[in-house]
Formats: sequence, structure tokens, C-alpha cells
Amino acid sequence: MDSSSKPGEILEKGNPSPTLYQKSNENVLLDPPTGSHIILIYENQYDLDNAISTYINEGLKRGQMCVHVSVSLTNRGYLDTFPSQITNYQENLEKGNLKLVDLAPYYVDAMVGNLESFDKLKNELISGAEQDKNRVNNCIRITGDCSMLLLKNKHLDPCILVEEWCSQNPLEGSYLCPHPGSLLSQFPIKAYISKLFHSHDIIIDSNGKLIPEYIQKIK
Repeated sequence: MDSSSKPGEILEKGNPSPTLYQKSNENVLLDPPTGSHIILIYENQYDLDNAISTYINEGLKRGQMCVHVSVSLTNRGYLDTFPSQITNYQENLEKGNLKLVDLAPYYVDAMVGNLESFDKLKNELISGAEQDKNRVNNCIRITGDCSMLLLKNKHLDPCILVEEWCSQNPLEGSYLCPHPGSLLSQFPIKAYISKLFHSHDIIIDSNGKLIPEYIQKIK
């Protein structure tokens, strides 16, 4: 997609570098382009939680299916706070507008290079959105921390494998993949930065704004 493309347009895959597509005052978390694979560089847990809730809440507001795929769902403390950040949490869960997926099995599969479970989940979500006769917007917003956890644990090749899978399997909607900025300069992670960024369409901060300095490093 060239620099004239606007949020909501379908991205063309195979771009040589993440796309600098929007005006500086636009928030990608609110209006991600259809088919986009977005990397979110965050600085702390507070900013990450706010970014994820903004991304999900805006999707719910638009009648989209929102899917939170996380290893944190097995953490009782996390489930004590996450619901309070999501608009009409219980109601949206019951209606199928919000889906929570335990990421642990997918993480294990990714470790051994088997992404069949990722294919199955994607197909199930698409089918669910299409079969819901009350849904007027079939876009799906997915946020997941599988690749982030792989990066943190220095499983770098599996991390890139998952990120490349997202780029090669676009959907009518968007993927949001968070990564902590504090890790990006550490060895050996920094040797994989180019691969990590090139597997995404857009690089943003926790406010949904482009991060030009990261884009410039890999052009």
C-alpha cells in the first residue's frame, strides 16, 4: 500500500517495509486498515493495557468481533483487572462479540514450528463472524502475545515464524502484536529487529501513532 492509502483500505502484502500511511493525528488503534498486521511498541504495562483496551473497545463499539489471545488469561490477577477495562465486558462475552483464548497451547505449538492450531483458530473465528446473522460488521480484531512471549524468552526463530504467519494470513480485520521497547536493543534480539519489523505493515506506539524512528532504521 502506498502513502496515499487510508485507514479502512485493504493492505497489499509483500511490502518491503512497514507502511507510513497515515497522518500524524490519526490513531491506528481506533481505525486500523483492513488486513493490517500491526506491531505495537510499548514502554510499560500500564500503556500496554490502555492500548489493548482502546483497540478492543473501539472494535466492540463498531460491532466487530474482538479476540484477546493471551497467556495472561491463566493469571487470576490479570482477570481481576482486565474486565474492568472493557466496555460491557460480560454482555459482550455472552453475545460472542468478545472472545478470550488461552494462548498456552498455541505457544507450545509455535515452539516446535507447528502452526496448524493458528490456522484452525483463524478459520473458526472467521466462520463465527460470518454465521452471526445479527452482526453487521464482519471485521475481526485480534490481539495476541504469543510472539511477545517468544521474544522475551529468546525463542527468536519461533517468534518470527508466528509474526510471518500473521502477515501471510490476513483477515477482514487486523492483528495487533505488542512488543516491549526495552527488549529491542538487547542482544541477540536486536539482530532480529529487521525481520521482526518487516513482518508487519505498521509500527505504532501505545497511543496508536506511527514511530518514524523505528521505520527509518530498517529502510
